[in-house]
Amino acid sequence: MAVLKRTQMYFPEDLLAELKRKAEREKTTVSHIVRSVVSEVVKKDKVKNWETDPLWSMVGSSRSKDKDLSVDHDACLYGKVK
Repeated sequence: MAVLKRTQMYFPEDLLAELKRKAEREKTTVSHIVRSVVSEVVKKDKVKNWETDPLWSMVGSSRSKDKDLSVDHDACLYGKVK
């Protein structure tokens, strides 16, 4: 398990009350809920955003007499026939 470091956070009273009720319902702690949510937010940032990737802008930029190269890509790339 990762080493946990203490930090301090401030929540509006109503939000903290909701968090405490949720923790009680789920038989867990407010800290666990906060860690889980923060972890999900951080993971989302790590997901590859293809739309901002320079390679994504190349999609559809070339043309070929062969209609669908994805079907016979081995033949096109390596000269292998099915």
